[in-house]
Amino acid sequence: MGMKGFTLLLGTVAAGAMLTGCVTGPNRSPNPMGHPNPDRDLATQEQFPLKSSAEKEEVDRQFEEQYPGVVNWVWVWGKDRWMDLLDVVSWDVSFGRGFGVNAHLTEYAQAGIGWWDGKSMGMRGRVWGTWDESNEHRGLGPFYWVEVERTPDWGTQSIHDNSYKYTGWDLFEESGNRMSDDDWADVGASANLLAVGARAGASPIEAVDFVAGLIPVSLITNIMGYHQPVFDIQGDDTWAGIEEQLREEKGLGE
Repeated sequence: MGMKGFTLLLGTVAAGAMLTGCVTGPNRSPNPMGHPNPDRDLATQEQFPLKSSAEKEEVDRQFEEQYPGVVNWVWVWGKDRWMDLLDVVSWDVSFGRGFGVNAHLTEYAQAGIGWWDGKSMGMRGRVWGTWDESNEHRGLGPFYWVEVERTPDWGTQSIHDNSYKYTGWDLFEESGNRMSDDDWADVGASANLLAVGARAGASPIEAVDFVAGLIPVSLITNIMGYHQPVFDIQGDDTWAGIEEQLREEKGLGE
């Protein structure tokens, strides 16, 4: 075998080994490039600051058990981007009784008045279904008073974890609940008249979260075995969801 033939054979074996790692992923720290731990320096084995901790390693382990191999990791990345896109726009139609109107360009620039009691159907970000709602609202600019209660009735599984009740100035409402009122930066409008109503809104923050998630750095680092979302501004991607679940179940990070 000549030198060219030997080189070709060696390259074929190396490419095959790398491809196998990319499809299945190693058992411990799935890194197609062969790095045993992407959170430690390859030469000194010192832990990279701000990139690794006992908590992160536990979240990574759970992530890798639920989504083994690079094919699954790429699928999760795509699913998270789709969910981020759904978060940008929300809408609903309502049937009940009442009247009212509201328009807002952030919570600092809004105007409206009204009261409503009825049932709504629609999407609030990635959560969709039906819910019972009663509300009163009135104000101008940042001085906007709301009294609202929403009780989920039917829909996606996550909607049942999102009952919501709040009374106070809209500007001071800080709930991350998906059935809560719009984020402070959201834009939108709503109107209710007698027995019907409708609402539509869009979130600039969620739009930025979606666009940032498309930056290929997050996909590449995921393939390399570093699963923590790099540009998950809203903290609602799959990795962040597993982290939150472990915090609730095992007191992770406490």
